[in-house]
Amino acid sequence: MKKAFLLIALLMALMSVPAPAAAAKLDPVILKNAVDASVKAEGTRLGEYSLVDQDGVRFNLSEYFDGKKPLVISYIYTSCPVVCPTITAEFKKAVDGAKEAFGDKFNVLTIGFDAANDTPSNLNEYARKFTDSFQGFRFASSDPETMERLLTSVGFFRVKQDDGSFDHIDMVTAVRADGTIYRQVYSLRTQPQNLALRMEELLTGKAGGGGSLTLVDKLKFFCYKYDPYSGKYVLDYPVFVSIFIQALIIGGIFYAVWGRRIMARLRKKKEGPG
Repeated sequence: MKKAFLLIALLMALMSVPAPAAAAKLDPVILKNAVDASVKAEGTRLGEYSLVDQDGVRFNLSEYFDGKKPLVISYIYTSCPVVCPTITAEFKKAVDGAKEAFGDKFNVLTIGFDAANDTPSNLNEYARKFTDSFQGFRFASSDPETMERLLTSVGFFRVKQDDGSFDHIDMVTAVRADGTIYRQVYSLRTQPQNLALRMEELLTGKAGGGGSLTLVDKLKFFCYKYDPYSGKYVLDYPVFVSIFIQALIIGGIFYAVWGRRIMARLRKKKEGPG
């Protein structure tokens, strides 16, 4: 048992050693908790949040929840150089596909979550790269306090870095016509078809199963970064190296504490009585 305590202490020490910057930003435990928080928001009802759209028009989020049309919400920040524009482009494709199939039966809102910089003019400039019409496809932001409350209520994870950029979850929120969050949709950059499926469920009333998420699933929502050399999204390997090292340490502890005992029992069982 003394050896077990020493090994556990070693594990805790190793896990407390600062990781490389890329891995530290995407700590597996933080990411798992972030996705868990977003899933927990499903089934909750959104409240009153005063927003300002790309034309400077103030409105309340609850105006969408009159029981007539569901709402799909995406999240970006306007100064994002690559990832957010990619998310919005995929989001627009999914929205256009749903409109072809179902017409004008749903509303679309993109939230600029960087309250300090996502002004109406910046939102307007950003939005016009993707659409010429804001009818049913609105972009909006708000003051920092309101934005904090709204993002917490929907379970949207983001962390601001020293250079002003954000690490954030790639997520879209599908909301029922009464304001209840139906489903979170993840990995729009790599799995845009999932949004089309959730939208179809909302618009047809044929709800599908959300399915359970594994730890690997949850990490995949964050662990893709843009590689400017290949022009593709690639795995952020430091994250998986960190996970692999921690798994090796835990496996080593398990074997040291229980492995020999288990192996001895298996040998004895194989040899049989005698």
